[in-house]
Amino acid sequence: MNFKITFSIILAFYCLTGHSQTNIQPSLLDTSIAKKITVSGFCLCQTTLPDLQRLSDDFKPIEVEEMDLGKKCIAQDGRFENGKGYFSAKFPGMIFQKDQNTNQISKIRLTKDFKGSLPDGTPIDLHNLKLKDVFNIYPKLKDTWGSRGCSDYWHFANDTLFFYVKVDTTKKPQFPIDEAYYYDKPVEAIDLIVSCYRIFEKKERYKQLLNDPVFFIDSVNVTRIEMQEYQPNDIASVTVYKDANAIKLVGEQGKFGAVYIETKKFARNKYWNYFKPKSADYLKNVPTPQSDSSVIYILNGKVLKTNFEGDLSGIDDKNFIELTVIDKQKLSKDYNISGKSLGVIIRTKPKDDKD
Repeated sequence: MNFKITFSIILAFYCLTGHSQTNIQPSLLDTSIAKKITVSGFCLCQTTLPDLQRLSDDFKPIEVEEMDLGKKCIAQDGRFENGKGYFSAKFPGMIFQKDQNTNQISKIRLTKDFKGSLPDGTPIDLHNLKLKDVFNIYPKLKDTWGSRGCSDYWHFANDTLFFYVKVDTTKKPQFPIDEAYYYDKPVEAIDLIVSCYRIFEKKERYKQLLNDPVFFIDSVNVTRIEMQEYQPNDIASVTVYKDANAIKLVGEQGKFGAVYIETKKFARNKYWNYFKPKSADYLKNVPTPQSDSSVIYILNGKVLKTNFEGDLSGIDDKNFIELTVIDKQKLSKDYNISGKSLGVIIRTKPKDDKD
């Protein structure tokens, strides 16, 4: 079953509909964000534990040393399951840790065995990486020296990446920090961490994105975020497909529904292309989709004054009967309409009378 509803209602409809899902479709993350939190093809908050287990059947739980919050620390990091990760020999040097409340992977620990590229594309061999190399790659990290009193490591971090160097407790005095002393020290590990909750702004928004329908605007697949850039006045029609109809239309990705939205501009082009071969008079008087401002459309006896683009774009061979163009004199006489150069009278079959 499919039906049309207003653009403002469609947003509320899917905010209130609840489903459960373990995967976030790639298109739901902004490209710039996804790039910052992806390493070796694994994107945080988009990759799930079941995804990993489908890739390899040897993923096993493994204890993880939390370098920023060591065993002496009372606090925990709420962004991921502390001290527990998942490892597979097929992905050496990578330990995956999941969100505390979902199966989304929200932290990836890179260990000494990691050889690959950081999110910005910089290739590294962590076995040979030193602190001075990190500063060459990320000069701004020179100003981020830090360590919790309960941690055995210095950390150097931006908003997603954390580099760890072991604190030399034999070095006296500890403060002020002898920075040059540590430049040749090895980087023990790197953490890529993000709060999936914060990426999606609110808990309700987070849950909502996990079970979004598939959105199309003018036949182009878009994210909910991109969809919200449009104003209600831009929209000609919204059609919602649910359950088996959505899956039939777009495949398995439509398991939570499919929403087709047409803008007025797209709808105008669509009905103009359909009408022009139906009437030479129509094409002569309306040579382009943009030139119908002096035209009034009359559909099944109803004069269409505003927001009619969606009604006209829904006309096709299944319901079309005829199209007639009338001049302004007849338009004035029969419909008492002035200010328009011509009228376009369209007849269609009733909705329950399609072939």
